[in-house]
Amino acid sequence: MKPTPDLILASASPRRRELLERLGLVLRIEPVDVDETPTAGEKARAYAQRLAAEKGDAALARLELPTPLPILTADTVVVLGDEILGKPAHQDEAASMLRRLAGRRHEVMTAYRAHFAGRMVDRVVSTGVTFRSLDPAELRAYLECGEWQGKAGAYAIQGIAGAFAIEVHGSFSNVVGLPLAEVIADLRALEALPGYPPPAFRGGTR
Repeated sequence: MKPTPDLILASASPRRRELLERLGLVLRIEPVDVDETPTAGEKARAYAQRLAAEKGDAALARLELPTPLPILTADTVVVLGDEILGKPAHQDEAASMLRRLAGRRHEVMTAYRAHFAGRMVDRVVSTGVTFRSLDPAELRAYLECGEWQGKAGAYAIQGIAGAFAIEVHGSFSNVVGLPLAEVIADLRALEALPGYPPPAFRGGTR
């Protein structure tokens, strides 16, 4: 018999799923698709907020309501200056992004919406990340490994690119894809996670 889900995660992101399941939450995955094209002149924070909200609306529209489960949607963007760095379409674009990020500080913003029992919480969490300089051979090796594929800003800090970051100011899990401290606090404030915490957390590192 399958365990009863704690949460509907309206996202196909394996990183968000892993972060939440690591805390013992049982998830029902219901990914939604929305147009992720920024509007003319749209700022990064507003863009992320809009996508998280649109994903939330799309999830509510497709699910059988009312649902007894909380619904979580999110969007993560990498911002260099005023520019949003999305997911690179090909290796050359990934190389260009990483060259620009090298030796500089950028921001990673995650906007999320938590919806439960007719109530909502919208929040944006920002983390500052500084990369060291990257030499050409190191950049080539990273591009060849393929880790950049499907990643905003062309990197995954929880993977090999963790060796590039010399400073992370703020939530580390936010850079991975979801600010866990804030998400759990908001869901608990909505009284949406009666089964959390579990009797014992599993799978911790030693």
